[in-house]
Amino acid sequence: MNSHLATLLQPEPIPFYTTLILFLLLLGGIGWYAARATKSLSDFLVMGGKAGALVGGFAYFASQYSMSTFMGVPAMTYSTGFAGMSVSVPGLAFSMIVPVLFVGRKLMLMGRRYNMMTMSDYLSDRYDSTAIRGVHAVMMVIFLIAMMGAQTVGAGVILNTFTGLPEWIGVVVMGVVVVLYCMTGGMTGAMMTDVLQGGLMIATAVVTFVVSVHAGGGMEAITGKLAAEMPSHLTHPGAKGDFPWQTYVSMIVMWSFFTIGQPTLFTKFFTMNSYRTMFKAVILGTLGMLFSATMIEWSGVNAATFISGLSGQETDFIVPVILQQNLSPWIAALLITGIVSAGMSTISALLVVATGGITRDIYQNVFRPRASADQILRLSRWITVLLGIAAIAIGIIKPVGIFALIRFAFGGLGIWVAPVILGMYWKRATLAAAISSVILGELAYVAMKLWFPQLAFGFDPLIVCWSFTMLVMVLVSLFTRPSSDATLRRHFDDLTALCAARARRSAPATVTPTE
Repeated sequence: MNSHLATLLQPEPIPFYTTLILFLLLLGGIGWYAARATKSLSDFLVMGGKAGALVGGFAYFASQYSMSTFMGVPAMTYSTGFAGMSVSVPGLAFSMIVPVLFVGRKLMLMGRRYNMMTMSDYLSDRYDSTAIRGVHAVMMVIFLIAMMGAQTVGAGVILNTFTGLPEWIGVVVMGVVVVLYCMTGGMTGAMMTDVLQGGLMIATAVVTFVVSVHAGGGMEAITGKLAAEMPSHLTHPGAKGDFPWQTYVSMIVMWSFFTIGQPTLFTKFFTMNSYRTMFKAVILGTLGMLFSATMIEWSGVNAATFISGLSGQETDFIVPVILQQNLSPWIAALLITGIVSAGMSTISALLVVATGGITRDIYQNVFRPRASADQILRLSRWITVLLGIAAIAIGIIKPVGIFALIRFAFGGLGIWVAPVILGMYWKRATLAAAISSVILGELAYVAMKLWFPQLAFGFDPLIVCWSFTMLVMVLVSLFTRPSSDATLRRHFDDLTALCAARARRSAPATVTPTE
């Protein structure tokens, strides 16, 4: 630990050990309960489609938040001011509403009617193709393993900071606990533990904000000091000039619209038990994300007025510094456990979805179509363990730039929004167009991200490359054969009729007035 950071953040092993062990035991109990409720492949992959509004809402925002929400993002606002906060918060606020409006209801209905459990299920069914299932599943698993590894790195850093133990111990402990409750309880275990983890994350965000305001002498004093000593923290494009309008637009669009391409979100739609439940879950999840994101990011801005001298990777610890310097060791340890839980909730969602990609999308639907659901369920438990080991290995090795890889992987999966959106709203979208456009789009994204960033004209490369992907898909679709009539009828006419029937059943009865 840097010497300056060491003066601000002192190890507190006993409170941290005690709190973390009790928290992990509680997660283990929830996992044991979930394991008893997991009796089928559907239970394992999509909670049997029985998720209620509370579990669904908490599960979405808990898996959407990660270690970076409580470390990297407050570090950004600490360094840049309100400009960083105004870029991040709006995207999070719409990250659930936008996908629901575009694809959520249709996916929920198709999942229940056609037994869809994964994003690859939808793509394969819409385009009459096993090939697109395999391409998507392989790409998805690679990206998701990298994301899981990044989350375990954060746990290792936290454990090392507060106990002095080697980082690899924290990586292993976090990985093993998540693997155990996901292996036994699958998505049921992941989503049920998300309720506890999400609640702790909200508590951490709220308390951190209140403590930061108190430590800064109140909002009036904080604002006055920012205006007098750090005026760039109150303006755009921020203290470091990092947020011109192109970046502002890119970040909001990325974290709202392009979440449609994330397999973990697709899976959440398949878990909902009704449209009404999904609507309630969206409201609950959106409020949870918006409220806690605002609080934790604002805390970073406030801290700039009373904690000085942090730079580089030191700024990632701004939230732990705020908590430890202003609260008792036990309360601080409990809330810092909330940061660890942010990583665990993300890993659990990624782990179950990646498992489904291997066992259902690749093994069952490509190589062993006759494999029974019970066989796939047993295989899924073992694959969960193997994927967990891979994530732990990445966390221990800690390759350079792994946190940047998260954003890179997010963009790589975001390219798939093109075949999803066009496939759902345009009958003419074809298989040849979907595969060719995604391959060209991914190649363009990698090239622009690594070698030709200037071609993005200040926007994030995902925005430009996705637009290119859409153009290619439209052009190729016009010259290639569309899906079969039966498929189009299933995805358009039948689905429209089903939506209308559901709407009539949920509408209030009409009362005819009498004279």
